[in-house]
Amino acid sequence: MHTSLPGFAHPLDELRDEFDRFWGTLAAAPPLHGRGNPPPTASFPAVNVRETDDALMIEAEVPGLDAGEVGISATGDELVLKGSRPEPEMPPARSGAKGNGQRQPAVTWHRRERGTGSFERRIRLPVAIDAARVEARLADGVLTVTCPKAPEAQPHKVQVRSA
Repeated sequence: MHTSLPGFAHPLDELRDEFDRFWGTLAAAPPLHGRGNPPPTASFPAVNVRETDDALMIEAEVPGLDAGEVGISATGDELVLKGSRPEPEMPPARSGAKGNGQRQPAVTWHRRERGTGSFERRIRLPVAIDAARVEARLADGVLTVTCPKAPEAQPHKVQVRSA
């Protein structure tokens, strides 16, 4: 076993870290050239789920989407988020292009980590919810979904009587 001096990494440690970063990036990256859907291991949108006595709050990161581009359905103990992220718009062709001027400029991607296309995220909830009372709000790229718990899933205070 080797020991490194404080502040100095062993070259093999650096190589291992590079491999770890490479495999992590590869597993989460969209398909080559951005075609198709992201691999099933990538979870989009990223979500936080928290619980209070009477509701579950789900926050999902959906940057660049408008409220009309996100669909939500809720049943029992599952919430489904659906939507689509469009391809980025390309700049208009420069004037003086040959033909009708509608030629797309050549584009070379140097890094493409933000996926495009349709997405669907199914979130299994820890308790049953009242689907008819679910509400959602989209602000600053964060979708907040409030899922009131079903009455049978809410805590009830039990009165203790003396014998």
